[in-house]
Amino acid sequence: MKEGKWAMIAGSADGLGEAFTILLAEQGFNLILADFQESALKKTAAKVEKEFGVQTLTLYIDLAAEDAWKICMKLIQDMGCRMLVYCAAMSEVRPFLSLKAETLERFIDVNNRTAMLLVHAYASYLKEENKTGKILLISSLAGLMSPVYIAPYAASKAFLTSLGKSLHYELKPYHIGVSVCCAGLIHTPKLLESAPAGPVNMADPLMVAEYALKMCGKKAVCIPGWTNRLNYFVVSKLLPASLASFFVNRAMKKMYPILSR
Repeated sequence: MKEGKWAMIAGSADGLGEAFTILLAEQGFNLILADFQESALKKTAAKVEKEFGVQTLTLYIDLAAEDAWKICMKLIQDMGCRMLVYCAAMSEVRPFLSLKAETLERFIDVNNRTAMLLVHAYASYLKEENKTGKILLISSLAGLMSPVYIAPYAASKAFLTSLGKSLHYELKPYHIGVSVCCAGLIHTPKLLESAPAGPVNMADPLMVAEYALKMCGKKAVCIPGWTNRLNYFVVSKLLPASLASFFVNRAMKKMYPILSR
């Protein structure tokens, strides 16, 4: 079962993770698909096996678990994976003070602890085996702009962006390509579940995933969509920090007016 090239996608059952699954399968990768949504994961795996003739291994796992990174790493080594996409994310649109301590711990466990330990183990494996490989971390513009109502999510994504940006340069001499994708709003079940108000411009997951894969290893940080790149340039380079925060937070309050009452 080890024939052909393999990749692992952590958080692959739906949304952006499903888009990465489809695109990598289209490129001929056999896939290790890790997620806690068993029925959705089975459906996604069956779809790419039928459409693209690739092999899949499904790993039903809570990526907040203490040993999740070890379980993922064991499969990566067994199959000789040459690419890791960490797409899993804990997210909640709620005022910070309404969140419980165990929820905050889950943000850290899923978005940061498991991600960092798995990236460390995978990069160490590639270096020791003298193999080339790629690591793609999925962050968010929220980590660069820090809007209200998603403080733990934004903070955890800022961590991930900093980690990936640093490793892009540190691991390059070992021919390990590392990139961070800082996406904006994406048309995913999780975003729709948060029920944003009014017309909201949401990107197609396949377009975001396609751009991220194209840029992986080439740029430390990539931002899909020219409007996102323009908006980030304006708020980070042209506007004073206080004014940039005003516009970012005003947009967030318009999306979730019930939280600002």
